[in-house]
Amino acid sequence: MRRAWAGMQRRDGIKQILIVLAAVWAYELARMLIHPNWSAAMANAQKIDNLERGLNFAWEQSLQRAFLGVPELVEAMNLFYFVGHFVLTAIFFLWLYHHSRDGFRSFRNGFLAATAIAVFIHWQFPTAPPRLLSGLGIEDTLRVIWNLDIGSPRASAFSNPVAAVPSLHAGWAVGVGIGLIRYARQVWLRVLGVFYPIAVMLTIVVTGNHFIFDALAGIAVLGAGFMVANLPRIRRPPWAILDATPRGGAVR
Repeated sequence: MRRAWAGMQRRDGIKQILIVLAAVWAYELARMLIHPNWSAAMANAQKIDNLERGLNFAWEQSLQRAFLGVPELVEAMNLFYFVGHFVLTAIFFLWLYHHSRDGFRSFRNGFLAATAIAVFIHWQFPTAPPRLLSGLGIEDTLRVIWNLDIGSPRASAFSNPVAAVPSLHAGWAVGVGIGLIRYARQVWLRVLGVFYPIAVMLTIVVTGNHFIFDALAGIAVLGAGFMVANLPRIRRPPWAILDATPRGGAVR
């Protein structure tokens, strides 16, 4: 075991992959262990709809209707929502690992902290997606086009279908966008960093999986995750410099 751990320490890439895989496994396990509270989830979804209407940004139905006129585009959004979230985020981290190890660790820690905060909110504030709230007229595009059910009481054995707030799709996408803008040298990658989060947020709304509020909450949680992850980096107090002074040496 010691030799295996020492070998893994020398192969940092393998260690980082194992850390991320363990985090993803823990996230999915936590989602499955949270028993859906459907009555609270529906009530919270209704509260969000009321809030958006009160603040005049309940645009989900209008956006979906506009895109439903182009079924091929909605089908592409279905695929993007179903597999793109994890695949493209993984590709981003592989790219970032090879471009900046410090950036990789910073973003990895920020994403992990944000995900932990999100799981806690999913547990304490269960929220149904808008496609399940009657009276809104929002379609479940995955079910309508592909006959695929990933978010109803029948699918609760495989995931937590009432974890709409916050939207990690939106939060992670903004994080990926910031990472591309900050670390990419090519102009086209920086441009992608601007448009990728917009594409993700349109997708989660058009497919009926999230309110606009959910996306904003996801972005806020991402910011909180980076704040939590960077707490250990807070500068030491001025007097702490005395601890770093070599014994028998003079401070120059």
